[in-house]
Amino acid sequence: MSEPDLSSAPVPHLPVILLTGFLGAGKSTLLLRWLSESPATGLRPGIVMNEFGQESVDSQLLRRPGLPIRQVDGGCVCCAPESDLDRACRELVRSGLCDYLVLETSGLADPDNVIDVLTDPGLLEVVRLQAVVTVVDAEWYSRPGDGPAERVLARRQIQFAHVLCLSRCDRIGEAEVVGVEEEMRRLNSHARLVRLPFDLPHVGDILSAPSAGVELSIADPEDAGAPHLHTAYQSVAWRFPSPVSRSAFEGFLAGLDPREVIRIKGFVRFREQPGKLFLFQSVWGRHVIDEFTAKPDPETVAVLIGPALDAQSILQRLRGLVPRAAGLAFGNPRP
Repeated sequence: MSEPDLSSAPVPHLPVILLTGFLGAGKSTLLLRWLSESPATGLRPGIVMNEFGQESVDSQLLRRPGLPIRQVDGGCVCCAPESDLDRACRELVRSGLCDYLVLETSGLADPDNVIDVLTDPGLLEVVRLQAVVTVVDAEWYSRPGDGPAERVLARRQIQFAHVLCLSRCDRIGEAEVVGVEEEMRRLNSHARLVRLPFDLPHVGDILSAPSAGVELSIADPEDAGAPHLHTAYQSVAWRFPSPVSRSAFEGFLAGLDPREVIRIKGFVRFREQPGKLFLFQSVWGRHVIDEFTAKPDPETVAVLIGPALDAQSILQRLRGLVPRAAGLAFGNPRP
């Protein structure tokens, strides 16, 4: 679908929902639920996507006819050039195809910097920050010993939220969920709490509410001066040149250390199941592989993100899944 040239037309003033949350918390899953309810609301979304690394898997998950999407590359949007985010928002506004925008940040993005860009006086001429929605993996957050450095960023994302969505509440007990909710209220007493997958913060309700102000109360003072977490992270991507053995691929996923490779996602084909495409995801060592039936078929690729990636070792193991094929690797591994 071609987008009209409206460069000389009056520019509307669109609300923006900032969607944040740590790696693998479930931001794209929530966004997919919002997209599924769009026909009922009659409101047309425009999507601004940002992913850590050079390959966007989530934007391929969201792609569908008539949905305008813009990608902000160059790493986390909080440190990408301000002009890139400004340009993406302005293009969507001028397209005339959207009634509101959703900006989904990388899981490693600090919302403070993103809010600074969205509330710049120049960009405020065409958009307004409607609300910050933060997704928190309740299963992960209920284990306080996991990822202490990552929790600093997660707390920052929580403290800026107007709506806090606790994902994977169905994977832990009621007492654990209540404990996570109590921690959320300690960090941010003003945000609305929603349990996923049981409840859903409806886009219509968010957009019909008054635009939310952005006030930050740091519950943990040491978080305020914390360095950007993504400076210690790397990403590696691999394009599969041919289908691979499912059992060998599952063995590869199971053999990765979740302290070193926190997030994995991508698309793969298996030799045992010809003609089918599969979406795979992993966070903190939990692996899920599902058949992917949406069209058009995305390219088969694996993206791995973590603070201690041994890029050469990972790529060697991936090459071993495809005999006599070197494949193609890319990304930003560091020695």
